[in-house]
Amino acid sequence: MTNTAAVPKIHCGTFDAETLWRDERLAKLPALPDAQSGRIVQAMDELLFLFSRDQDVVLTRYPMNEAHVHYLRDLGFQFSCNRDPLAAGSPDSPAPDKRSDAASNIFHQLTASFEKLSGQSLIPAGAVLEPFAVIDGLDAVRKQYGLLCDAPSLEIMRQVNSKLYSTQLKDTLGIPNISSIVTSMEELEEVGNRLIAGGPFLIKDTFGVSGKGNLLIQTPSMLQRMLSYLRGQVTSGKELLFILEPLLDKRTDFSCQFYIGMNGSFHVLSVQQVLNTAFAYLGSVTASGELLEQLEAGGYFEIMRQTARQLHNSGYFGHVCVDSMLLADGEIVPLVEINARKSMSLLKRQVDLFLAGAGASCQLSHVSVIGGSGRASFEDVLYAMKRRGMLFDRSRERGIIPLSANTLTVNQDQAERCKGRLYVALVDPEAEGREQLLEQLKHLLQENAYHPAN
Repeated sequence: MTNTAAVPKIHCGTFDAETLWRDERLAKLPALPDAQSGRIVQAMDELLFLFSRDQDVVLTRYPMNEAHVHYLRDLGFQFSCNRDPLAAGSPDSPAPDKRSDAASNIFHQLTASFEKLSGQSLIPAGAVLEPFAVIDGLDAVRKQYGLLCDAPSLEIMRQVNSKLYSTQLKDTLGIPNISSIVTSMEELEEVGNRLIAGGPFLIKDTFGVSGKGNLLIQTPSMLQRMLSYLRGQVTSGKELLFILEPLLDKRTDFSCQFYIGMNGSFHVLSVQQVLNTAFAYLGSVTASGELLEQLEAGGYFEIMRQTARQLHNSGYFGHVCVDSMLLADGEIVPLVEINARKSMSLLKRQVDLFLAGAGASCQLSHVSVIGGSGRASFEDVLYAMKRRGMLFDRSRERGIIPLSANTLTVNQDQAERCKGRLYVALVDPEAEGREQLLEQLKHLLQENAYHPAN
């Protein structure tokens, strides 16, 4: 992206970009539609305030909560933000991609909101557009608002973010590759039967993200049901493209964040240990010194450099998050998949940078809840945290920083029992202290009629 330190930056994004990159001609793995979870993901764009500086603007689908913004400004985040909802994306938006969903694509919403936002003088011409990820509509917004933005093309983004690309890259780099690419029902049945004979295995969609698009096959009967399900889609005209791989005995998930300059320069930003469950992201903590030493000794960072070189050769530049694993036997699996965009672990690094002056350390986490009748507002939750001494401020080395507000309340008008999620930074020098903070938060939320979602 353009790096012009003196001009304002416009931070906005779609956190489920993978769904907009996906080719709709391909067959899909089974998934239950969940509109409430979708709205939570749409509201995650408020997390992008972590990238802001004093003169920057954060644009979100739903206006950020005023009490939350006031708290963040007290911490030192002096960004501007929209006070009205963005308009819904319109089918008449310039050059809409047929694979894009107007409800998810923030650039289509910005196009539809041009007159309203222009009248507020919120977005200065000549500012730098800093998206979470490049999706359809970025060029239209850049031209419409007179913004600067150097970014790879949409086709390059689709190419390098596909699991097909990362799977093939393993062979290019000479990395052990246990993944199989299947493009027909015959291949899927043959490879699936071979893998299930040795134990559970995964079927991966080429654009699955955070638990969606990964299916664990544990028995031969489950495989047969899946074959029948997909065969129906192929019969109706869908194409087949999946990645199959045996389930590994994993000890630790971790990820490496690095940046590729337009000239091909390579800069490692951080390594974060990732907390996952059922393939879904739960949080990030800074990698331990022991893990970093093991990665250095195992040549991991040289593989990251080679990965960056291949990405640049493919036309990509910008932020990258490479997901990796450490197996129970100590083997490093350096390249699980590539996220050629900003990432949750990069957001964790932004919290680290913010806390650097205070000498504090943190864990990025979230709590998923079901809001029942009588549930409190976000303002009430925030003030309750403050009253109990749980809320972080710059005078202390311990506490909770709420990183989102709308994700907790976005579904409150949709149902009596509504899903919510609160993203937080748990700040404490010790892991035990961070765990205590998380438990205190869960207890406080339950007292305010936000019950555990699982």
